[in-house]
Amino acid sequence: MITFNFGGKNSFEDYGIYVSTRPSIPSPKRRISNVSIPGRNSNLRFDDNTYEDITIKVECSIKGEILLDKIDEIKGWLLGIGESELIFSFQNNKKYIAQVVNSIDFSQVFKYFSKFIIIFNCQPFKYSVDNEIITITNTKKIINPGSVYSEPILKVFGSENINLEINKEIIKLEDIKEHIIIDGIQQNCYDDNLENTNYKMSGEFPKLNIGENNITWSGNVSKMEVIPNWRWL
Repeated sequence: MITFNFGGKNSFEDYGIYVSTRPSIPSPKRRISNVSIPGRNSNLRFDDNTYEDITIKVECSIKGEILLDKIDEIKGWLLGIGESELIFSFQNNKKYIAQVVNSIDFSQVFKYFSKFIIIFNCQPFKYSVDNEIITITNTKKIINPGSVYSEPILKVFGSENINLEINKEIIKLEDIKEHIIIDGIQQNCYDDNLENTNYKMSGEFPKLNIGENNITWSGNVSKMEVIPNWRWL
């Protein structure tokens, strides 16, 4: 049986939803602009290395004697959560960041049987469900198992001025007291209280390439914690 978890709830265990067929999972479309130039063969292509969202359509059904109550519960669950984690049972080690974007229309087939379709709009990538922190205390190589670069969150423990080098890209940190958080997803720096500390950083926000990544630093650093955010197309 195919099931899915969304917003911490399981489709069958919590709501008795049957998934009729395994949904088709599309690949994200890469954003490439084509410009036609008179007198030039072919188009000039601009690739900004980003991807469009994807849409996943899930065909579902429910059965039971008190369908109206079930329908109200399902609508409240799917439409009330907003954007949340979506995990399918056929690949339960990966997750999408998704939101339901259609109105949920229930079609009565028999007296105690109803069918409906859920359309999830998902961010382009699948993420690892297991996103454990990697702790580094000295020079280290980190292997990215994904199919696209990741945008990690780094928590650097140290003081004063620090030069952090990831794959020859240097991030300069100044006047660090105890630690600083460098968020590659939000493109932001902050402390444990979410106070803005972007003024303490210069350089590009970190990326971990597919395969091997070399991490070194200079300055007074005791350790670094990495939330890797591995992802796949």
